[in-house]
Amino acid sequence: MKTLLVPIDFTTTSENTVDYAAEWSKKYKYERIILLKSFYTSMYENVIMAGEFANVDQHYLNRIRDEEKEQLNLVSKRLASMTGGEISVNIAVSELPLIRAILEIIKYEKPVMILLGSDNINNSNEGLISANVIPIARISPIRVLIVPAKQSYQPVEKALVPFHLNTVHALDKINRLRSSPQWQNVNLFVLNIDTKQGKLIQNENFKEMEKSLHNYLNNFHHEIYYESNKNVIDGILNFEKINQVQLLIALPGVHSFLYSLTHKSVSEALYRRCHLPVMILK
Repeated sequence: MKTLLVPIDFTTTSENTVDYAAEWSKKYKYERIILLKSFYTSMYENVIMAGEFANVDQHYLNRIRDEEKEQLNLVSKRLASMTGGEISVNIAVSELPLIRAILEIIKYEKPVMILLGSDNINNSNEGLISANVIPIARISPIRVLIVPAKQSYQPVEKALVPFHLNTVHALDKINRLRSSPQWQNVNLFVLNIDTKQGKLIQNENFKEMEKSLHNYLNNFHHEIYYESNKNVIDGILNFEKINQVQLLIALPGVHSFLYSLTHKSVSEALYRRCHLPVMILK
């Protein structure tokens, strides 16, 4: 079954993620959505709670957990209603830390994508999921869709794909999206930012590179753009605003703008400043 994994934590950002997941799964013909809740509580957190509230005990923690399970059931019913009952909605709970819980679900349930809510644009991490978007995206063996807080679903008609001239081959990853026929009508804007602001040399190597680009993308409507900007982030975001795209697609590879999300680099800067959903391919 084509499965979408949605970790949740009951924050407002998480609620928006569930709404987005409902529309995305209907559009791209998912058959199942798994809502994942980690109930892991570290020993350190227990010590802090016990220090602040003398009456905290296992009975109290169990009551909180029961309340959250009931809340999880309500979210599941709401999601099933939004999808018209055509998509199976499953609940998964885990005692493992969030990232380990996600890896376990991926191993046994085989989802094709993780959908994560993020409020990092406002420099706020109100919930567990948003606070762990970067480590989740880094370790995930499947593609990840990061949805900014308050971002409502929009049909994807134009998607922006920044790329580096040295990693044209990474564009082959995009062809995996073709398993869903809904991508046939999406126009890909493939963008290279020249930080040296020098005119690209139209030599034989350049022509071969551009030919390879078209070959990798021959299953999609696509256009190739070359822009100059000393700041890669500004170049990408300016292009996105002018062309009114609905999705940003990140390629893998050491020269990708989203390579190694753990580094304070172009990747994290763009992720934190982008107001669009960002899909990270694997």
